[in-house]
Amino acid sequence: MSRQNKPIYRLHRNDPPRTRGFPGGFRDTAYARLSRHLGEEYIEDNQIRILPATARSFFEEQLQPFVWKGALEVIFAGTRDEESPLALLQKHESTLVRDIFSYISNQWAEHVKLTLPASLVGRTSDDSLMKFQTGRSRENRNCFNRTLLAKYSGKSNGFENGFVSFAKCGRVEFPEPANRNVNMMPFIFGDIKSLPDDLQCYFPLIEQCPYMADERGKVGYLTVHESYIDVGQTQRREGLHIESPGFFNDDPNAASFTPGVEHPWGMGVFFGPDRYEGGIFMASSVADTSEVWDALVDNRVPGIVDKHGGCEHLRALCGPGTKLEAGELIWMTDCTPHEALPQNESGLRQFFRVVTPYVSHWYADHSTANPKVPLLDHVRVMKGSKFKNARLGEQEG
Repeated sequence: MSRQNKPIYRLHRNDPPRTRGFPGGFRDTAYARLSRHLGEEYIEDNQIRILPATARSFFEEQLQPFVWKGALEVIFAGTRDEESPLALLQKHESTLVRDIFSYISNQWAEHVKLTLPASLVGRTSDDSLMKFQTGRSRENRNCFNRTLLAKYSGKSNGFENGFVSFAKCGRVEFPEPANRNVNMMPFIFGDIKSLPDDLQCYFPLIEQCPYMADERGKVGYLTVHESYIDVGQTQRREGLHIESPGFFNDDPNAASFTPGVEHPWGMGVFFGPDRYEGGIFMASSVADTSEVWDALVDNRVPGIVDKHGGCEHLRALCGPGTKLEAGELIWMTDCTPHEALPQNESGLRQFFRVVTPYVSHWYADHSTANPKVPLLDHVRVMKGSKFKNARLGEQEG
């Protein structure tokens, strides 16, 4: 077994946040999180000092109010011109106004939050959240520059309490490709025999995900996609999106992150492990083919995303994205914007994703059944095309 796919120390939810009883391996995921080095220039350019913040407060000076002028006037004048094809929009003006308004006035800005890069957060022994204002690098003479965020506890979950949307949590080494392709296939955490024979080579990657020890024996969902991709094409879903609203159930543990307790100087001296409760883990074998954002979208707001999570119209509100390296394992929430990117050159790509047990819906026409593991009774099986009448994208998520 490669060092990258070595099983990690696994935490129970009732374990204390700080103890000398943890084996040395508990630091591995925290060190992986801190390995996302961000220079002082990046931190300054992206105004990390004012994060977390809603897009409305972050982009306050750039958001433009809705105004009736220019092309918009022409559009609505056309609805009253019987010679214009825009006349077909008569009696739909109120809907049209609402949709255009959502783009121009950025009415969703209050419901998009720009979050902190996970490498810049820390937690003290009294559960206070630290933000490292100028980075973590030992070469950085100002690396001790930190502040306490009194508004937040040490646990990031939900929209109001969320301060991290994704985190680098390790590296994986992919097995030899063999044209495997399964989507949201149920399996049992910790049980290699719950996987079909041809997918058992992915068990070490699953075990590299820092899921909670409490989830062993529960049903998770595995996606593996191995295929040849032409240059300029994507293997997975293009366009900015989050997971479909209702993808996870209402369990408060469905997607939360708690940084490990560490020395307040922030030099990587950890006294407790990072905690990844629920959420989604994913990795790709090809660099720069996945991008993810330090942002959260409040999917409880009606109309903010389409029924499949599409949110391309929110791109300008989400800040800069981060392209993933080959083999880089990340954890993210179901409300984290992400997308697949076109490949820079033709070649084989392997995609790996593990979804934790808090799924509420399973799309039968787009997912892979596992004869070894039936779906749980509470999971609602959806029939028909997942993307029928979808406004954005027609590929699997």
